[in-house]
Amino acid sequence: MSETSFWRRSWFKNGKVWVECDASGQPIERDGKVIFAYKKGDKRTYTTALTRLRPIDGSGAEEGEVAIPPQAAPRAANKPIASAAKNSGKRGNDEIFGGSRVDVENPDAIHLWSDGACSGNPGPAGAGTVLLFGDRRKEMSTWLGEGTNNVAELVAVLQGLEALRVPVRRKLVVHTDSQYVIGVVARGWKARANEALVQKLRDHLDGIGGVVWHWVRGHEGIELNERCDALARQAIERRESTVEILT
Repeated sequence: MSETSFWRRSWFKNGKVWVECDASGQPIERDGKVIFAYKKGDKRTYTTALTRLRPIDGSGAEEGEVAIPPQAAPRAANKPIASAAKNSGKRGNDEIFGGSRVDVENPDAIHLWSDGACSGNPGPAGAGTVLLFGDRRKEMSTWLGEGTNNVAELVAVLQGLEALRVPVRRKLVVHTDSQYVIGVVARGWKARANEALVQKLRDHLDGIGGVVWHWVRGHEGIELNERCDALARQAIERRESTVEILT
């Protein structure tokens, strides 16, 4: 980085992040991407498209904008799909519930990748899902109308489950970046909202012998996590649902 830049607050998805900005306060784009961090001063940074960020009214120096040292370097964004597995010892990058690393990497299992998106919370919402088993691949991009991010995350998993042939005779690995979904569906958290949707998910899972939950940190460049996010946002942009089967 050749000149000093600044961290400035911005909305990303349903939370606030710190975005790299120039001296005038505008986000800095490099190859169509903007660098952001979840915590001020965090060395771990991520990238996203500028169109996915929303400014916070009145954000600026009074909210604690912080200079980024000139020697700081942007973090590589496009990590391979296996990157989550390599971080097995680093809690916070990914977690496995109900199984092991071997299950997550098992090519004979059914793999359900999911992500939800919401433009505002509540707001226009979409769900994206990729189902894999063997050499078969099915992608779903679903327009949900007005909804919340949590609903979108739940539907992204549910539509994948509903697409499975029953009975399910293979182990199922659900990959998601939503701690909420894993909490209310698998960990026994009390669902204070969306009770009917949560129960529907649980009912579908009751008919599956072995389910492994794999939480990954979103926007780490993990290929299928990013693909599900793109499918969810495609549904919002187009206001339509699509299903595509790839072999």
